Amino acid sequence: MIPKSKEVVRDTLIAGAFIVMGALLPGSLLDKGFEAHVGGIALGIGIGWLVKSIIDHSKGAKYES
Repeated sequence: MIPKSKEVVRDTLIAGAFIVMGALLPGSLLDKGFEAHVGGIALGIGIGWLVKSIIDHSKGAKYES
């Protein structure tokens, strides 16, 4: 289980911001070109940050128990 601390909320908020930015950039998911690459990079950063934070915080919860 992931603890509910300030760090978890902060990491989730950062990941969500990158995911939303990647999905809502103008033409990011529909068009070709530079905007699509920026949207894909932002989406990838957001998903990667979310996975990293879940793994890190679940490891921390195991050691605290």
